[in-house]
Amino acid sequence: MTITVDLLKSNDFIEQQILKEIASNLNKSLAKNKNKITAPLKRAIEGWLLGSPEVQSLLSTGDIRSLNSLFGLSPGAGASAVSSIINSVANSVDIKFTKISSKDLSGSLEISFQKTDFSNILSLPQGHQVTEVGTDLHWLDWLLTKGDAVIIAGFFYDPTGDGRSGGGVMKVGGTFRVPPQYSGTTDNNFITRAFANKNAQISKILSSILK
Repeated sequence: MTITVDLLKSNDFIEQQILKEIASNLNKSLAKNKNKITAPLKRAIEGWLLGSPEVQSLLSTGDIRSLNSLFGLSPGAGASAVSSIINSVANSVDIKFTKISSKDLSGSLEISFQKTDFSNILSLPQGHQVTEVGTDLHWLDWLLTKGDAVIIAGFFYDPTGDGRSGGGVMKVGGTFRVPPQYSGTTDNNFITRAFANKNAQISKILSSILK
């Protein structure tokens, strides 16, 4: 970046011209690279979610204690749901920037991840499992919002190696809830946990593009 000023002018004028030029160049860089930020962020989100215990458990077929088995997911349903969840979260990335001011170089770059009400995730058809008797089980809602609350009263999960998932079946008696190591609420679930402590990684991505 080259800044040319007339040194015969006052110090205040020179400073104003320098700030104006810096702001102009920063604004051009942000506008030019805004779209370039999205792709690496989406790749990072995919990695964060794929690395979460809950997603790995949804993908785990044949494990009688996995979420795949506990929710009685049909063959391939876990993988389909994971793919849809990751795509929905990644596509929720929104980047906005406030132009840098030439007065004091104030401005902002704001990156939003995931709707706080999780409506985009909870509306996914892949988050449902229909039972053999036609009952709709919104298991993704259980996993994201119900915490450790009892979800089904009068039935419990029996890890017999049978059922749709090949992990187990529900039998009369007891109760059913999402295991505490996987359970989540709207404020603390596997998606919010996947984003925890990622500020340094996000900053690294931004620095590599806006340098």
